[in-house]
Amino acid sequence: MAKKQPAYLQTFSRGLQVLEFLAEHKTTTVTVLSKKLNIQKSASYRFLNTLKLHGYLSQDQHNNYILTDRITKLGNGIIPKLEFHNIVVEILNSIVNSNSTISNLAKWNGEEILYLAQSNNSTYMQFTEGKTVPAYCSALGKAILALQSDSVIDSYIQKTHFEQYTATTTTKQTMWSEIEKTRNNHYGLMCDELCLGLKGLAIPIIIENEPVKYAISVTDTIYGDPTNFIKTNLPLLEKAREELLGYLELNLFEI
Repeated sequence: MAKKQPAYLQTFSRGLQVLEFLAEHKTTTVTVLSKKLNIQKSASYRFLNTLKLHGYLSQDQHNNYILTDRITKLGNGIIPKLEFHNIVVEILNSIVNSNSTISNLAKWNGEEILYLAQSNNSTYMQFTEGKTVPAYCSALGKAILALQSDSVIDSYIQKTHFEQYTATTTTKQTMWSEIEKTRNNHYGLMCDELCLGLKGLAIPIIIENEPVKYAISVTDTIYGDPTNFIKTNLPLLEKAREELLGYLELNLFEI
């Protein structure tokens, strides 16, 4: 009987060869790498730009790719999480489409929503990084809670004090209705629940084989119907979610 071949990723293996070549030569070009490793120029370009994107290479005015000290830091285990925080903030900044729009990445800690990162234009001092808001009346909380099991939601409702911030704040009696609405829409919506005029739209970030605990949102000061707010921001959130997913899957932004 033939021996079973070990699991193997050819592209990843080739990427390691590229990295080893750079560790030896320190600098290269698309053409040189293509010739030395016998790979197509298009593949050479993609390998080099992927490494550049992740900070392992820089590029000079002559289009030479130069190895940075990031690989040394990686070997020493000292790539700071601050780098990943900055990457996340840049992704959140890309969602912002007006001076009043703020984007957020948050985590459910089992009781409340904890803000992990925000776009740079945050003006709501009570809703900033490191602070919490109730899950029941935030778009982020609804987006996450809607993907929990019914038993988890029931437990949350029973043990939570539903403070009423405005006349439209979700109550213990209306919580299940909000959950069903969120499940049907595939997004969480907060309309004037934390303060009058404040609207929030959020979608969950789903990591395979992990309980849902992260969500991404936008908030804005809008009086009246939120239809245009949803239509404008939902595609932006979905695009940003795809970018953030890889970092969260690798636990590069866990706090």
